[in-house]
Amino acid sequence: MIGRAMNDVMPSMVPDFYRTHTGATCAALLRERLQWFWPDLRQQKILGIGYATPCLEAWRGRGALCVSALQPDYALEEGQEKRPHQDYENTLCADPALLPFQEDTFDRIVLLHAFRNEAQAMTVLRGASRVLRDDGRMLLIVPSLWCGRLRQRRTPFAQEPAFGARALGRIFDQTMLHTERRDEVLFLPAQWGCRSLQFGQVTDIAGKVLAPGLGSLSLIEVVKNSYSMLSMPVQARRRVWRKRFASVPEGCGKVQPPQS
Repeated sequence: MIGRAMNDVMPSMVPDFYRTHTGATCAALLRERLQWFWPDLRQQKILGIGYATPCLEAWRGRGALCVSALQPDYALEEGQEKRPHQDYENTLCADPALLPFQEDTFDRIVLLHAFRNEAQAMTVLRGASRVLRDDGRMLLIVPSLWCGRLRQRRTPFAQEPAFGARALGRIFDQTMLHTERRDEVLFLPAQWGCRSLQFGQVTDIAGKVLAPGLGSLSLIEVVKNSYSMLSMPVQARRRVWRKRFASVPEGCGKVQPPQS
């Protein structure tokens, strides 16, 4: 099943969250897990979709080209004060379904705060798959279905959809993607678990040992599955089966005596 968002996410809530101490610590914990997935991305191109700018810091200055495609809701509006993402280079405002890049451009894609429901998730993932290389990888960061949003009530994750295994499987089948690896973070509410980076690391390790599968946020790595929508050639086999066991008309197969 898919959890419905409690309310629409306030556009300013997401950037402002990462300006706080709790949000900065949460981003640091996410970056640590991202580096576990992809430790060395030198000479590779990385795209962040939604509001993934805090995660891209995991590879900035390490030989990778990082590009952040912000959703229009998170872009700086005229008359608003300057936000942190405006200080980063290679940042643009773009609709995730209409990314202004050529096909097979990026080696890695990170999606954070990128969609609000299942239908939008399919649209965003199709757009991301178009610009991802055939051997590339995507990583989704979404709230866990099991109390993930409830534990993170004072963060943007509380107002985002929580996807269960069936919903994710349905989404990946429709977008021709395949799950490779999973991980989880934030076993405690952010206000407790993100008091410091060291404390957050300790609680995450303890949570994976004592309560596996109950992390607030799920990290899901997916790859392209080009053959997921192709049907198996069972029709041709049925024809052969029918021919082999078809009834023989009477008189066929009998040897006729030679005529004198």
